[in-house]
Amino acid sequence: MLFVWKQETASSTKQRVQDVYGAVKPKVDGAVQFGQDSYEYLKNPPPEFYPRAGVIGFTGIIGLFLARGSRLKKLIYPAGLMAVGASLYYPQEAAAIVKNSGDAMYDWALQTYVTVEKLIKGKPAEKSGKAEEKPTSGSAKD
Repeated sequence: MLFVWKQETASSTKQRVQDVYGAVKPKVDGAVQFGQDSYEYLKNPPPEFYPRAGVIGFTGIIGLFLARGSRLKKLIYPAGLMAVGASLYYPQEAAAIVKNSGDAMYDWALQTYVTVEKLIKGKPAEKSGKAEEKPTSGSAKD
C-alpha cells in the first residue's frame, strides 16, 4: 500500500514538473534568443546608435530630477520624457506603437471612467433613496 502511494505521488509529481517545464522552456528559449539578438545588434550597431541612446537615456535622467515628490511622478516623468525623446529619433516606430496601443488605451480609460463614475454616483443614489423613504413613511402617518 505504501509502495502504491509513493508510486502515485512520484507519478503526479513527475507530471507537474513536466507541465511546468513545458510552460517555462519556450519563455527561457525566447529570452535566450532575445539576448543573442541584442548582443549581435550591439556588436555591430547602426551609425549614430549610441548618441541617440545617450540622448534618450539623458531625458530619462532629467525626468527623474523633475519628478520630485510622489512616486507616480517618478514613474511617469522619466518614462514620458524618454518616450518623447525616442519618438523624435524613431518617428515611424513611435507612430506604429501609438496606432496599435491607442485603441487599447481608449478602452481602458473608458472602463476606468465608468467604474469611477459608478463608485462616485452609487453612494449618493443610496442616500437620496433613503431620504425619499422617510417622507413617504411620514406621510403615511398623516
